[in-house]
This record gives sequence, C-alpha cells and structure tokens, in this order.
Amino acid sequence: MKLHSFRHYSHDLETVVHDTWITGRVKSALALAEPSLGLQIHVKTLAGTVALSGRVNTHKQCEQAVALARSVPGVVEIDARDLRTHVFTPGSNPVPPNAEETAERRPSSSAKDDH
Repeated sequence: MKLHSFRHYSHDLETVVHDTWITGRVKSALALAEPSLGLQIHVKTLAGTVALSGRVNTHKQCEQAVALARSVPGVVEIDARDLRTHVFTPGSNPVPPNAEETAERRPSSSAKDDH
C-alpha cells in the first residue's frame, strides 16, 4: 500500500470515528437534558456537521436541542431543518394518524339509528 493512500485512508477513518464520537455526545446531551429529547431526536454527523431530525412537542425543545448540540466539542455546524414540532389546532385533541375509530369520535352519519 502506498504511503499516500494509507494517509488518505487513515484520515477518512479518523473522520468517521470522530463523527461517531460527536453523535454519541450529542445523543447523551439530549437524553441527560430531557429524556424524551433523546428518544424523539435522531442525530447524524458528517465531517463535524450534526443533522438533527425527528419531532418534538414545542419550539422551545427545538431550540434546546440545537443549543445542546452546539455545546458539544467538535461540532462545526448544526443542520436542524428536519427537526419538526407537533402542530395542534387550539382546542382540539390530537389523534395519532392510525388511531382506531371509537364510538365517541365516529361521525353522526355513520351512527346506527335505533328507531
């Protein structure tokens, strides 16, 4: 193996290991700050740029996640464009997309007429 290609391979391996270390530190920081953040947010790192994705409950949690990721040594940049918040209509009860229909929420047109 040529010395040049060994150095190139070594540098690539060092970058991958460093990115993996950063990802672990960011995930730990999120989980320690608020356990639900560690579960709701996915973290990927590429050459020091941390990409955050997933859904959180509030904009404050988005800001908190970005601040925590930024505080980790070695983070060069934060990409949080895939980090979303749940948006609910005021006064409504949020329902998971695949929730089973119950009698209480069934439209009146589908209710049986007992007459």
